[in-house]
Amino acid sequence: MKVAIIQIEPVFLNAQKTWNKLKEKILEISEQGVELITWGETLIPGYPSWLSITQGAKFNDSIQKKLYQRYWSESLDLKNSSIIVEMRELAKKTNVMLMGGIAEKGGSSIYCTLLTIGKNGEILGRHRKLKPTYEERLVWADGDELGLKTYPITSEGNVGGLNCWENWLPLARAALHLQGEIIHVSVWPGSLSLTKEITKFMALEGRYYVISASGLLSAKTVHEFLAEEYSFTDESLYTKNQYYQNGGSMIMDPAGNVISGPLIDQEGVLFADIDPKKVIEERQNLDISGHYSRFDIFNKPLDHL
Repeated sequence: MKVAIIQIEPVFLNAQKTWNKLKEKILEISEQGVELITWGETLIPGYPSWLSITQGAKFNDSIQKKLYQRYWSESLDLKNSSIIVEMRELAKKTNVMLMGGIAEKGGSSIYCTLLTIGKNGEILGRHRKLKPTYEERLVWADGDELGLKTYPITSEGNVGGLNCWENWLPLARAALHLQGEIIHVSVWPGSLSLTKEITKFMALEGRYYVISASGLLSAKTVHEFLAEEYSFTDESLYTKNQYYQNGGSMIMDPAGNVISGPLIDQEGVLFADIDPKKVIEERQNLDISGHYSRFDIFNKPLDHL
């Protein structure tokens, strides 16, 4: 089975233009026999990188209010968004499972969501990030347990996924281990420093394939957007780095070997061939999804210890 990561830069805070860009890539690579396509955290409509350069925690600030409203307006409603409709139609047309990051609106709140759409165009699930990290809490609400699910992808097992730093939550990973996960998708805003250690760690822990899908976002893109849309030009707050998110997408096998990537400082596509037999081979001696887990002990109260 062939899988792919699309690492691109969004048209910042423009959901439709970003989707058009992503859709073009999906159509292009779907003709190469890909069965699962992923992309980075909240690619549509973009990661909220303005927070760290515009005093995002400043209370009752007019710029923060306007930026939040813009972000909310560009976020996707799973029931009413035309982009979601197109996404579902595209999955069905190409016979490809889509699994990637969006900002999802619910009420007046915004969630960091990992969306999974099956090959038949059905929304299989949405996983809202359980706990946004640091500045993210200024724009993203806490998620719930409804998305802690895996989905059939081969006869040998399922695919599941988590958003960014919640991949470090042992119980979140364990919840997916218990559901026969053989491919784990982790989506990130984009940085090799975020993906390089944990991708290998998860591959060795779960003895499964790990697809770390990252985004890309240049400092120039954010600065020009803030200057043009909100006349925000405080250069003292701007980074001197070329990228806020520099990518870092990669794919590892169940033995902890990099089989594709990492892709850094550029847009592009990573491919990898997945062999479920290798998952079973590596689990002969360590199977967190089965004999080595001892969930028969750990799901009971441990008051006696």
